[in-house]
Amino acid sequence: MTAADLKAGALIAVDWGTSNFRATLLAADGAVIDRLQAPKGILHVERDGFPAVLTEQLSPWLPHLPGVPVLMAGMIGSADGLVEVPYLACPASLDDIADGLVRVTPLGEANPAYIVPGLRGQSVADSPDVMRGEEIQILGALDPDARGEQILCLPGTHAKWVRLNGRTVQSFSTCMTGDAYSALRQHTILRRFAAGGEHDAKAFRRGLERVRRPGGLMHHLFSARTEVLLGDMLPETASAYLSGLLIGDEVRAMVEALQPQSDVTLIGDPRLTALYAEALERHGQSSRSIDGDQAVTHGLHQLATRAGLPQSN
Repeated sequence: MTAADLKAGALIAVDWGTSNFRATLLAADGAVIDRLQAPKGILHVERDGFPAVLTEQLSPWLPHLPGVPVLMAGMIGSADGLVEVPYLACPASLDDIADGLVRVTPLGEANPAYIVPGLRGQSVADSPDVMRGEEIQILGALDPDARGEQILCLPGTHAKWVRLNGRTVQSFSTCMTGDAYSALRQHTILRRFAAGGEHDAKAFRRGLERVRRPGGLMHHLFSARTEVLLGDMLPETASAYLSGLLIGDEVRAMVEALQPQSDVTLIGDPRLTALYAEALERHGQSSRSIDGDQAVTHGLHQLATRAGLPQSN
């Protein structure tokens, strides 16, 4: 990457989460010029260390990009981040989020910096819910002329199911499926059977089918132990079976609650969205998938453009 290449940068888009720091240098038209990544999530940074870490991580770019704005999304705007940015209440549109950007000065006046607010709303159970970072993926996945109601799903540690009207987030619900999967594999009696192993498509499908039977999820989880104990399932396939149980239960509950009338849009890691697509298909629900990293980049560029952030080139 030459200095001339870097000088074409018009926006530094940062996705700063709990575990990782990801930065993308974008041209004025949204084209990707360069990327940086490090295991420097907010949990790995001292409370007063964010300006130094940001400067260090962006050091390959900053000398060539005076005045270029930095737009940050994710947990960097939480109580444990650089500055706590209040959640915006749903319904919330792209314009609402653009108007809610908070100016910060971790890089002094050399590069203006902004943090994206998260969203708060009501879930399918009419309980309060929040997101911080996923709103950018949602913006990046939407068609410019989106109309009517849409249902989106963002699989992950805390999966989000989102109801939109056009380009406005109406409500959303969080499922702790990824967190539960990790906890069950590491901290319960299932750890002896489901702690390791590669993904096994047949075992995953077996989990999807099992969880549709009577008894409920709490009952079916124990079968990840008994199936192995009694020789009906190989130990190395138990983790995939457990994944099928959890994802299958989540998808069933959310499809019943949200009643999608068209394709569910899946946003995230292609390996994970493929599992959700299969679970949705089992319920007769079609879907389409969008890469999560691409959605973040596109969403931050859209937001910067709508907010009219300064561009030095």
